[in-house]
Amino acid sequence: MGVSLDMWRVDEFLRFLTAASPATIDAYRRDLEGFINWSEDRGCPDPLAVGRSEVRGWVAKMSGDGYAPRTIARRLSTLRRYFGWLHRSGLIKLDPTVYISAPKGDARLPRVLQRKEIDRLFDETTPKNSLELRDRLTIELLYGSGLRVAELCGLDAINFSTERVAMEVLGKGAKTRRVPINAPSRHLLNLWIPEGSQIFDQAYVSGTRDSTALLVNRRGNRLTRSDVRRILLGLLRAKGLADRSPHALRHTFATHLLDGGADLRAVQELLGHADLATTQIYTHVSREQLREMHRRHHPRG
Repeated sequence: MGVSLDMWRVDEFLRFLTAASPATIDAYRRDLEGFINWSEDRGCPDPLAVGRSEVRGWVAKMSGDGYAPRTIARRLSTLRRYFGWLHRSGLIKLDPTVYISAPKGDARLPRVLQRKEIDRLFDETTPKNSLELRDRLTIELLYGSGLRVAELCGLDAINFSTERVAMEVLGKGAKTRRVPINAPSRHLLNLWIPEGSQIFDQAYVSGTRDSTALLVNRRGNRLTRSDVRRILLGLLRAKGLADRSPHALRHTFATHLLDGGADLRAVQELLGHADLATTQIYTHVSREQLREMHRRHHPRG
């Protein structure tokens, strides 16, 4: 699309999002470029030409193409924020996204790992080599500290010690928060820093290592989302467990805390949720697990 981006002021809008993370900025850009391409194909050269019928048509097209309701809702949210900014800036007279609704879909509960699956996944033996050490540390931090994948990938190399029980991470909206480091993570971190990491660099890294990163891939760059997903899938399959996304470990962290009696607001703080309602989804998961346990094991379940 190239030349038309200036007409749509996309870069100017993205610069306005000063509190958004780089991953969020990239997602906004992709969503807007998809909409702009679609609009220009229908004769809309700039945002002034876009009306509600175009926005409704775009939503209907995505729905007809089989996109999940949550995906459509996220893209429409991007569009609302974009056109809201244009309207507040005086660049358009009317916001074409007003009164446009995304299709409703069934709320999907997070697919958490059961405790017996967690016990199988997390090995208590000493890692055989530095590659196994890196992989186990990766999933231990996701579950033990409840990190988002982007937060894990963004961790810097810090001199951890056996006494350290918490660390600061940079979360959504460039907000920092303190998260716990459990005993297994501390053990693996002390194996990784500095010796295990140096051995990994010598044995597996082919390029120049990013010296600031805690965890790197074989090219020496920070782990990416796809790296983390590949690591987790490899470990799950090696233990004969069903595939899960890396984010499922964060869901599991929250659900197991609530199952153990943790306060909902404390879990909100640990997860870095701005809104308590976002955290409350995990109470639904716990209730669902109780219903399933009753159905399976109670004589009149």
